[in-house]
Amino acid sequence: MLFNDTVNAGGTRLARTRTPLLRRAIPVATAASLVVTLALTFPRSVTADDDGQHPGCGNATLQGDYGLLVTGIRGAGPGQTESFVGTGLHTYDGHGGLTGIDSTHGQLTGAARDRPVTGTYEVNADCTGTATLFISGAPFPVGTSFVIVDKGNEVKEAVMSPQPNLVTSVLRRIR
Repeated sequence: MLFNDTVNAGGTRLARTRTPLLRRAIPVATAASLVVTLALTFPRSVTADDDGQHPGCGNATLQGDYGLLVTGIRGAGPGQTESFVGTGLHTYDGHGGLTGIDSTHGQLTGAARDRPVTGTYEVNADCTGTATLFISGAPFPVGTSFVIVDKGNEVKEAVMSPQPNLVTSVLRRIR
């Protein structure tokens, strides 16, 4: 028998030393990949400023001009609703006031162009908020709820009043 042979006198092979290491490495690698996967998918809190220096939001988070796209179903008279779309520009002052202009086109009511908008808004520390809009020609104020995303560059908004309305809008900072 040769000294370098891996077969012993009984004809069986000697155990390799790599197998126990591999048996330990597989569970460790599996656990590590599970931890990384969970860390990447674990939801973080929603804040406009995610740099750790300015956590949370306030009225000053919304400041500047935001282009908007609005769509949904709105009241169109007693017992009637209509589908509609609209665009506009809202300017937030950073102190709870807004001004703007919008244009909409309804399925039944047709187009309404360049209507002045004024309003107020309030932003909570968790980057949610509410707004009250006064739209020229509308017989009532429009109440909305929103959330600020992308470090204050985008607002996602839903109309809460008056009813019946199923209206959403997305506003994006343009300057």
